[in-house]
Amino acid sequence: MLKFLGKRKRSRKILLLFFVGALGVGLVGFFMPGNFSALNGAPDDDTVIATVGRYDITLKDLKERLTLIGQQAAQGQGAMRRDDLGTLYSLYGENVIDELVRQKVIQYEADQLSFFASDSEVQDYIRSLPSFKPWPGAQGYRLFLQQNGMTPFQFEDSIRASLAEQKLRSFVTAAVQVSAAEIEEEYRREKTNYQIRSVEVDPEKLRTKVVVADPDLRAFFEQRKSDFHIDAEQRRARYIFIDQNKAGETISVSDDELKQDFNPERGVQQVRVSQIVLNVPKVKPAPADQASDQPKPDPAQPVREKANDLVSRARGTGGKPPEDFAKLAREASEDANSKTNGGDIGWVNKKDKRDTDDPLNTVFSMQKGDVSQPTRKGDKFYILKVTDRKLPTFEESREQLLKEARARKGYTKAVEIGTDAEQKFKGSKDAEAVAAELNATHKAQVASVRETPFFAQGDNIPNLGAAPDFQSSLFALQNIGDITERLNVNNGFAIAQYLEKRDPHEPAFDEVKTKVEERYRQEKAKEMAAELARKLAEARSPEALKAIAGSMRIKTDERSGIGDQSVGPLVSEASRSQVYKLDKGQVTREPIKGDDGDVLVVAALIDKSNPDMGEGFQKARKSIEDRQRDARAAIIYSSFVSAAEKRLKDAGKVEVHLDLINRAMKGSTEAIADRPGGTPRPRPRRTPPVR
Repeated sequence: MLKFLGKRKRSRKILLLFFVGALGVGLVGFFMPGNFSALNGAPDDDTVIATVGRYDITLKDLKERLTLIGQQAAQGQGAMRRDDLGTLYSLYGENVIDELVRQKVIQYEADQLSFFASDSEVQDYIRSLPSFKPWPGAQGYRLFLQQNGMTPFQFEDSIRASLAEQKLRSFVTAAVQVSAAEIEEEYRREKTNYQIRSVEVDPEKLRTKVVVADPDLRAFFEQRKSDFHIDAEQRRARYIFIDQNKAGETISVSDDELKQDFNPERGVQQVRVSQIVLNVPKVKPAPADQASDQPKPDPAQPVREKANDLVSRARGTGGKPPEDFAKLAREASEDANSKTNGGDIGWVNKKDKRDTDDPLNTVFSMQKGDVSQPTRKGDKFYILKVTDRKLPTFEESREQLLKEARARKGYTKAVEIGTDAEQKFKGSKDAEAVAAELNATHKAQVASVRETPFFAQGDNIPNLGAAPDFQSSLFALQNIGDITERLNVNNGFAIAQYLEKRDPHEPAFDEVKTKVEERYRQEKAKEMAAELARKLAEARSPEALKAIAGSMRIKTDERSGIGDQSVGPLVSEASRSQVYKLDKGQVTREPIKGDDGDVLVVAALIDKSNPDMGEGFQKARKSIEDRQRDARAAIIYSSFVSAAEKRLKDAGKVEVHLDLINRAMKGSTEAIADRPGGTPRPRPRRTPPVR
């Protein structure tokens, strides 16, 4: 070969040029920043994963943002463990990439409009931050940033970008205006007090009242056959159910162990209570010809003030000794049954049934001699004093302590039994024999054998409900007769055996009868609810609405508040505004559908108190104007950035290299599905804008 080249100088030169060129290309590929590492074949931190114009986003940028999210999530959950980058990428990766691109779009637009932050602006801003007051000096400044995982370059670059964005935002939103009428409207909405009576008609509560007959169900099925077509594979299973509660009952717990959990204070079941009751006077609405727009005083306020004064006297404040509660009750209480006894209502039992908002629910956590704060229920204020308590003995608490101990340990015991059941079931394939053996071993009915009907993934299963683990594991089995591992289900564990499958098909009535009845009840209940709500909406006054609801045995609700509060299931501004637009004494002409579900609401405006548009309005005017302007500016600015991003993408100036990102995260996450944004290719990191 050498002799050949020595005789042919021209050929030698051509070959040498070829080898040099190939070597040059190889070296460029080897040392190019942002390309794959020559040593390990994986992208390094300087790899450019996206570009916006001349701005680059590196793998390091993505990792740093994901790490920060992981730290914040761990702190928010009070957890020491943090998710790895792969997990964080699978959870937040797509959103983080979108946000990084959005930030570069903002930088690009600011650059195009020559919005930069000078060195002096950056320095002034940094010195204005609370963390640097007083100024710690250059060394203290660098140390502070180092402790927070940043370099001066990174920190100052982020400040520079932030200041440039502020200038861009100010430019884009400079023309935002808020009218005086809009400010006044919001103030009225915030300060007008409404007294509302409402009635909810919930179809779910009417389902049991639907009369179901087989001929009706068959006719319903025939009319809607396509709705019940089975489009997915169905499977049927037999499973051994391990009852967690029954497993807990097999556990022996010694008295010594129970005594460690015994706390007489926690088990108080009876307290003796005295009360002072104050009534809130009922205010009759003024006749229509005497109606006034002036705000009306709250009739409950003087009663509340009196109640607070009585509490202060009963507790003793300002150096004064507590006054005798019984004497105060005889003088002030408006409950005829208890005031003559000094407010004493006797012993109150914790197990007695009472409303969730009953003030008596609070007395079991009070100490002897404690006086409660005034608590309002309905049109009364209650002040309660605990005059005596019965602390339970260990023997009285033993049954409850044993129940609690077994409930705590029942899960672990059920895991133990379930693991044993899984091994035995996979060995013998005989569910009945395994269950019988387990019950004999533990001398209790800890295991039972059940079978499911045919079901598709996503269906509810009798006794199990949705049971996602059960369903996914069963449908993952390949062969009839195969058995799953131990699975978590409601109140215990299940080990399932694949019995039979059925392909998509047109079902017979008996096959889907349960689903047909469920749909039938649902639709008929909606029809019943609509009819009841229509009759309620025929009321011509709040009083008539209450009377009609009472005749239907439907509860009415009354509330007072400002116009930004929900009215039952009417949560959105659009739905509740229909109530707040009513005139005094009016009822909604049509039922209003709740924002979540099929609940219908009929409401009446009993009264409203208009706000003072004088001094109070003038004081609030500026803050309302600023708030409205900021909200409007945020919408305009967000729309501007979104439009800019679309324009840059259409022009081919936004590239996101998802295959490169996915390779970098390979082995620790699933790849994000590819999306438009340019052909993935490594790019050298460009110099950032002048700092």
